Amino acid sequence: MKGVWKIAVVFAFVSLISIDGYTADELKGMSAVELIRKVETQYQGKTAHSVARMKVVTENWTREMTLESWSEGRDTFLARILSPKKDQGTATLRIKDDMWNYIPKIDRMIKIPSSLMGDSWMGSHLTNDDIVKENKIDELYDLTVAESDEKHAKIVGIPKPDAAVVWGRIEYNVDLERTIPVDILYYDEDGELVRTMAFDNVKLVDQRWLPMRMMIEPEDEPDEYTEFLYDEIEFDVKLKKDLFSIRSLRAR
Repeated sequence: MKGVWKIAVVFAFVSLISIDGYTADELKGMSAVELIRKVETQYQGKTAHSVARMKVVTENWTREMTLESWSEGRDTFLARILSPKKDQGTATLRIKDDMWNYIPKIDRMIKIPSSLMGDSWMGSHLTNDDIVKENKIDELYDLTVAESDEKHAKIVGIPKPDAAVVWGRIEYNVDLERTIPVDILYYDEDGELVRTMAFDNVKLVDQRWLPMRMMIEPEDEPDEYTEFLYDEIEFDVKLKKDLFSIRSLRAR
């Protein structure tokens, strides 16, 4: 869903090094940073609202839920489970680098500490760290154009020296005609592929191309996956003034 994997907060200039003979300027006049910004903000407007289904399949169980989410700009995000009934009202709020979970069964609000950032987000193959740090790809990684032709490009992200990140390398395969991701590959520090996100079911929504389906597959568990499917998505909607607040997080 948009709120789970949208990427970009404040985009700074990044010095790019040529790989395989390509430079950023050779790619349709856009730098790698600009291209990734455009790709990753396809799901954003001044505000946005969506309803999506998430299915998580693991070796031991399968879980399905429907989530409603709202966002404002790049820094603020709220997601709430609508179904199943036993999980209804469970919610996540992110404001910049801070993140809270609300568990209605025990009426408990949890501010996620750094020690829990590696934990699974809502049982999926995303982590709390993904939700927070994937909004800062340009701040944490030096981005370069590794390959390109008229229709596709591969953008490689290498962690900056002082970046506190999990991944040793990230690779974006981008559809240049529609400016959307085809897939994103995540590698560890040893260069081993750890996880893949693949995107399909592309539709034209509000004058922008959007993949309406995302699959997250861990490399070490080939039979496991998390699938997101959009049912509704709209942009530049009017939101309640106090929507992104601790008080709103408890709303049912």
